Amino acid sequence: MSTQRLVDKQNNLKNIFRTVQKHGPIERKQIQELTQLSWGTVSQYTNALLQSSVLSQSMVTSHSAGKTPTTLNINGDDHYIIGVDFNFSFIRVAVLDLKGTPVKNHITPVTDGSRVIQLLIESLEHIIGQFQNKNILAISISVQGSIDEDHGIVLYLSFEPSWRNLTLKEAVESRFGIRTFTFHDTDCVLVAEKYFGSAIQEEHRNIVLLNANMGLGMSFMMRSKLYTSTFGHSGELGHITVHEGGLPCSCGKRGCLEVYGSKMGIVSRFVDEVNKGSKTALNTEEMFSITYESIRDHAVAGDPLCLTLFQQAGQYLGNALASVATILEPDIIILYGGFFGDRDLYRDVLEQTFQNNVYTCNQTSLCYSGLPSTAPVLGAAMYAHEKIITDFLLNRVMDLDNERDESLKE
Repeated sequence: MSTQRLVDKQNNLKNIFRTVQKHGPIERKQIQELTQLSWGTVSQYTNALLQSSVLSQSMVTSHSAGKTPTTLNINGDDHYIIGVDFNFSFIRVAVLDLKGTPVKNHITPVTDGSRVIQLLIESLEHIIGQFQNKNILAISISVQGSIDEDHGIVLYLSFEPSWRNLTLKEAVESRFGIRTFTFHDTDCVLVAEKYFGSAIQEEHRNIVLLNANMGLGMSFMMRSKLYTSTFGHSGELGHITVHEGGLPCSCGKRGCLEVYGSKMGIVSRFVDEVNKGSKTALNTEEMFSITYESIRDHAVAGDPLCLTLFQQAGQYLGNALASVATILEPDIIILYGGFFGDRDLYRDVLEQTFQNNVYTCNQTSLCYSGLPSTAPVLGAAMYAHEKIITDFLLNRVMDLDNERDESLKE
């Protein structure tokens, strides 16, 4: 088979699969209309995907005379991808079928940071043991911190000292023999928005996502493809300097945005203000017991110091987002994460600051994500899905062709 024919075959298979994945159950005629492929091509490849158990077929109830129509859907009971949300608080493992539907979920709390790899292996053993007679195509891990995606190594997580050079890919592949990926958690959230969210519209091509929780992460798509730098790192918006000589950041610098616009930053700034003599209704006798949640609750109750910290966070975030929008002018900036869940405390300030500082002709809009906290694990699975699906489909069809050739020889 020539190189061009092989590429055409791959593209046609992927095009048909994605159409069924998005619109199924769907009739072949609708597939032809949506893909703009010929009827012969649609028939040929849907039949091949049916025979290789990638697609399933169902009869449509019809009250009219003539041939009974059939619909096609992704076979949800044959091949699976495992997604993992690997963070310093817990390890969430989810199993998704080829259509992207979650079918199993398991959470393991992380109580000892030095045992995270062992906990990961144990969590995967628990899940994989329930799918012994099924095909697990890949394991995909969403990871916080700085990572080497190509080698599957977590280089470091700035606020968890035990996370240094964790060899996740090697540990998982050597234990289970299943192809394993590692991806940055914010990239996974953006992929989850693409498949499960409502913020991204058909016309959106350039998209930025800011993930604000304990820290800050950023991911962006350029022309619908995730951007990664030559060196494998990008989107460290949380570590731009917004306050020269400001409070120390966990990364080792001072005055980073993360110190002023994240959960961890709110706690650090609260402690700093109290040490300077600022007054608060919050009990500060045991400073080490102060939590983000307690500061937030007092802000909601109207405590001046706590409320001011959130208002200032909104101002810092609004300025940073205005800079991002001015430089990149994406179609949309999506705001995700637990810190944005508390946006009522600073939303007006953030949005007004953004509007006041973005370039005059800029048309970027801000949107708050509606995805749940499971976005990283779902996005991880779908990210791996994108990486493997083309070769998987081709191999399934080629295997079928080879079986036919062998039977003809006999």
